[in-house]
Amino acid sequence: MKLNMWMIANRLKDYEIEARIDKNAAPILNSTLPYYAPGCVYISQISSDIICESDQGSILVRDMRLSDGYLLIQGIFDWYQNWLDEVDKAIMSNDFQDLTQLFQCAFGNPVMIQDSNYCLLGMSGPFGKNGIPPEWDYIRRNGQVSMEGYNFMSSALKFSDCVYRQNVRRFSGKPGSLMPDSGLHVTITFHGHDYEKLTVLESTRIFNEGDICLLEYLSRRMAIYTAAASGESRKYLDIGIIESLLLGESVPPDKVSDFQRIIKGQRPGAFAVLLINFYDRERKGDLRALKFIKNIIFRQYSIMFCNIIKGELMLLLYSQNPYILARQIFHSVSQGGRKKELHAGLSCLFHELSELQFFFDQALYAQCNGKEMFSEFYDLASEYLMESSGQRRVCACEPVLRRMWAEQDKRAYLETLRVYLEEERSSKRASERLYIHKNTLTYRIKFIKNTTNWNLDDPGMRNYLRLSLYALEKEELSVQQAKIY
Repeated sequence: MKLNMWMIANRLKDYEIEARIDKNAAPILNSTLPYYAPGCVYISQISSDIICESDQGSILVRDMRLSDGYLLIQGIFDWYQNWLDEVDKAIMSNDFQDLTQLFQCAFGNPVMIQDSNYCLLGMSGPFGKNGIPPEWDYIRRNGQVSMEGYNFMSSALKFSDCVYRQNVRRFSGKPGSLMPDSGLHVTITFHGHDYEKLTVLESTRIFNEGDICLLEYLSRRMAIYTAAASGESRKYLDIGIIESLLLGESVPPDKVSDFQRIIKGQRPGAFAVLLINFYDRERKGDLRALKFIKNIIFRQYSIMFCNIIKGELMLLLYSQNPYILARQIFHSVSQGGRKKELHAGLSCLFHELSELQFFFDQALYAQCNGKEMFSEFYDLASEYLMESSGQRRVCACEPVLRRMWAEQDKRAYLETLRVYLEEERSSKRASERLYIHKNTLTYRIKFIKNTTNWNLDDPGMRNYLRLSLYALEKEELSVQQAKIY
């Protein structure tokens, strides 16, 4: 790996140094030598100090012998090379959390990597004396940038202080705001397509030209690997696997599972379907206008699938929090002045692409029956459950409850929940009916609340959970009877 004098100076932060380096120094240095040669660092003794020189300037290190200085500077070259090998491994394995920790070692500042939809892939501290910025704390908790944070960063990058090679940008923070710290940001781009977003905060160490050169280098490195990974997923889109699933056509299970594995990588999250269309029935399905909206979305986001299906602009989302992402996308589209004309419907969260057809129907139901411009299926799920049957009804059950139902060791908790809801949340009556101690019931309900974040004080949520449990029990019973006969 080639370095410049700034990058060497950054690794000497624990020593007393005096640096006189060219501001425009490029990463062209290969190693250190005890004599002068182009592209190398020449080290000599001056009294009790050593001086490291190249065509880019000099670094004086105080109180060091020549032999120790040579080993120190050569060790920096070796450190960067070993570090880059570890970075390559993390990129190829899509281990973004490990990648942020490696980047933090080099920059000495907090690092965050997001995908092109502003979903969190990895974040590493430590943070400075002001602690973690409010927006970064929000992203860490929700896995997705907030609307306010999206607007702030869009503005900060649009009017950024400086723009360097590889689209590396320097932005300014605002004291007391969502982002009080300044920093460096780069969007990893390959052939005009955005992949990841890398942000480094100026929180614990002041940036210099070495950080900018290193970020430019990493941007080029990451672009090659991420483009290759994206190309692997394109082959599944090119054969129309999404369209086939939506139309209920037969798709080999191994192709579906491989495609799903590529989308997920090592990122935690869930799928959701977002449909966007015009409120005015005369304009509904206006292909020309929907294509225009689709282009707006493509310029700002890298949605895995965004196309017009059955007269609807359909987006397949994958995120740790698809609800935040969906609202952010709808907000971006609304910036074009079409807010009053558009309606959007968002499905339940789901984890199996093979069931995509059912969730498309949910998003369509929410869009057509919701009272708001942006409607979530959750708000209408109870009515939908009562109108549906079979697999359509099962897929409409509360997603977290549905996953718990598949785990036999969670059945006791769900039975406790069912009785607890039927007894109108009376711990006394529910524990007597279940023949368990009141403390046992309290523990189970507390466990359910902590692991699911269900708001059991909400009547709508309680009704949705009751109906979901009823639907899952009925479906399981019908499957068992079918096996007997």
